[in-house]
Amino acid sequence: NNFIYVLTKTLITRYMLNSFIIAITATVVRLILSTLASYAFAFFKFKGKNFFFFFIVGTMMIPSEALLISNYLTISELGLLDSYLGVVCVYFVSATQVFMFRQNFLTISGSLREAAFIDGCNDLQFYSQICIPVSKPVITALGLSSFISVWNTYLWPLLVTNREEMRTVQVGITMLSSSDTAAKGHVFAAVGIILIPMIVLFGISQRNIVHGISSGSVKG
Repeated sequence: NNFIYVLTKTLITRYMLNSFIIAITATVVRLILSTLASYAFAFFKFKGKNFFFFFIVGTMMIPSEALLISNYLTISELGLLDSYLGVVCVYFVSATQVFMFRQNFLTISGSLREAAFIDGCNDLQFYSQICIPVSKPVITALGLSSFISVWNTYLWPLLVTNREEMRTVQVGITMLSSSDTAAKGHVFAAVGIILIPMIVLFGISQRNIVHGISSGSVKG
């Protein structure tokens, strides 16, 4: 009865759709930007490269809560409140992923890049046809981590969404609970429902992670 109530009497499906759109968009854009930036830091030579890299890495020491007010004011001035872009744009860049991908790309032999360029390969082809395929285990792990992290985010979506139709699952679940009643069955039912995609995603991704690690464990 609790599951039926949650699926028919609440907006749990809408909350899950919102979270899927936000988490998938943030994960895809974050992976693209992180791999491109990491490729530049790993293979390009330009003035101030180390400074910019350590500056980006240094932002990991800044807690996200310290940026809430400035981010909210920016999103408000741009008129992006109550929109998918307003929720998701703060997750587009991840210093942690830039660092991880940069370290991973540094393991690729420089002679391999030189040989590829001699054969007529350019930077975009080397990035897409060599760096990305050999980095599949890292991409899978960081993509899964990013998706779960954005899916479980609570405070930022709560601040920038006012309409109930734009709420994410973490915010929506809190609205199912009432202090006037001790019965929490429908809340636990909702929690069980939103855990299903995470369990399925982890089960699928775990196989890819293990396969990638085991295939790369033998040198040569």
